[in-house]
Amino acid sequence: MIHSFYQFLGKLGYNHPIHPMITHITIGLTIGTLVFAVVSILFRRVRLKLTAWHCAVLAVISVVPTALFGYMDWQEKFGGQWMTTIIIKMVLAGALFVCLLVGLLLGRARKGESEESASKPWRNPRSIAALVLYAVCTGIVIALGYFGGSLVY
Repeated sequence: MIHSFYQFLGKLGYNHPIHPMITHITIGLTIGTLVFAVVSILFRRVRLKLTAWHCAVLAVISVVPTALFGYMDWQEKFGGQWMTTIIIKMVLAGALFVCLLVGLLLGRARKGESEESASKPWRNPRSIAALVLYAVCTGIVIALGYFGGSLVY
C-alpha cells in the first residue's frame, strides 16, 4: 500500500520523500512554543502564554502526520531496514510527543485561575515546568533534525 502511494506520487511527477517537508511544521511550532513562552515570562504578557499554548496544541497534532510520513519514507526509501539512526529517531519522536503533551497540560490555564495569577506566569510553578518542557522539546527537535540529516547526508 505504501509503495502504491509513492508510485501514484511518482506518476504526478513527485519523486521525493514526504517526511522532510512535513517536519518543518513540527519544528517551527515547537520552537515557536518555546519562544512565545519565554517572551511571555520575560515581558509579562499573558496573551503570549496563550499563544505558546496554541503552538503546543498544533505541534502535538503535527507530530502524528510527521511520524507517519517518516515511517512511510523509511519503508519506501530504506526498505524498513533497522538502523541505529532510525531507532534513535523513533525514540526521540515518541519522547517529543510525550513531552509536548505534558507541557501542553501544564501550560494550559486552569479553571478558576485568577487574572492576577495568570498575569504573573513567572510565579506559577506549572508555567515554569511547562517552559522547561518546551525547552526540552526544542532540544528534541534539534536532535531529530540532526539524526534525520545524518540519514540523508
